[in-house]
Amino acid sequence: MNIGDMIESNTGHTGVILDKEMLYPGHPSSPVRNYIVMWNDEAPRYAVLVSNDSKITKLNAFSVKGRVK
Repeated sequence: MNIGDMIESNTGHTGVILDKEMLYPGHPSSPVRNYIVMWNDEAPRYAVLVSNDSKITKLNAFSVKGRVK
């Protein structure tokens, strides 16, 4: 998944990826650890706040169901 893609979490919340946090920064084949997401409605209860805005959170890559088409 890339920055700008709309995703759905395991709980059905949808949002747009703003940034990716890699597990091993600088390594070419590093998997994604977390996504920074701006949510359409409300954030899932397990998402970690990144800023004062409650719609922008950090989400674990394993809690993403998939890309919304």
